[in-house]
Amino acid sequence: MSKAVEDWNTKKFGRVITDDELHIRTHQAHPYLYFNPCPDIDPAQIDEILKGGIDVHLHGAPLAGRLFGRPKVLDTCIRASEAGMKALVFKDHYTATNPMCHVIQDVLGRMAKERAAAGEEFVPVQVFGGVTLNSNVGGMNVAAVRAALDLGRCKEVWLPSMDAAHQREAMGLDGGIRVSDLKGTLTKEMIDVLEMLADYNNNSTGERVVLSGCHVSNEEKIDILDYINKKGMDVKVLMDHVTQEMTIITPSEAQEMIDKGGYLEFAECSCVPWPGMKDWVVAYDYSFNLIKQLLKDNGPDHLVLITDAGQPGNEPIDGWKNFIKMLLSEGVAEKDINYMLKDVPAMLLGKI
Repeated sequence: MSKAVEDWNTKKFGRVITDDELHIRTHQAHPYLYFNPCPDIDPAQIDEILKGGIDVHLHGAPLAGRLFGRPKVLDTCIRASEAGMKALVFKDHYTATNPMCHVIQDVLGRMAKERAAAGEEFVPVQVFGGVTLNSNVGGMNVAAVRAALDLGRCKEVWLPSMDAAHQREAMGLDGGIRVSDLKGTLTKEMIDVLEMLADYNNNSTGERVVLSGCHVSNEEKIDILDYINKKGMDVKVLMDHVTQEMTIITPSEAQEMIDKGGYLEFAECSCVPWPGMKDWVVAYDYSFNLIKQLLKDNGPDHLVLITDAGQPGNEPIDGWKNFIKMLLSEGVAEKDINYMLKDVPAMLLGKI
């Protein structure tokens, strides 16, 4: 059993949200005693920060069609291009996303030519994808990874999400996929995937693919980092939305992952409330306090800002603008936001 599961069995409101915090948030006089509105931030400053930004984790329709009302991938790419963003990496739980990226990139290129003919500037965002190793692609299937890499525009390989044993345990279900024994020993399939990614990254062209820990347990993620370090492998590991309860990390776990070379994703949709959210309490205070503490202790080198947006009511570009506004209002320096939004993901993705 993982530490997260132990905490869920003993703590009433998840691993980090306290009784005191919920008491404040549900107080009968909350708007009058505790309300702390966001200070006014110049929209032009937010727009400037977003230029050149890279989102390594977002979603959209028609993928994951079970969530009706999702913003369409193409519409998101057009808006990102108009906002001056540099690159997007789309994720889906059930299908590889990089095949569609070839088509979208072609469409954006044609749009650029059409607008140029009309005297308008339009610089297409670079669009990438990857594959999530759930059961629908055979789970920890090295052949599925090989196929995604061979097709191109594949920048990430995500470990299991819906079919991770950790997620299934959190949902009260049996079974699922583990990639280690939680005590340091990786499965053969996990090792095979790591070796393929390391081999892919060993090139002279600058092409890179990153591994994302997705919804496996924190113990499994640590085991992966330890194996990579022991073998000296050229594989970077992203830790998905580290303040979403499913994959939340404590400050000590965050520091251990950074010390071992991991990269932590802070997601807009797990850090701040967003339109369309009806019944999800985000760990707002915890999220921003953790970002600021890790910046103070380590700097921004291992921190990545993402949206994880694309839910109904959570359009990615609007999400970015709200997230940047909240980061600035919480005292996160503009230079650190830029570094976490641009420099770190650019290093992880390589040639874009």
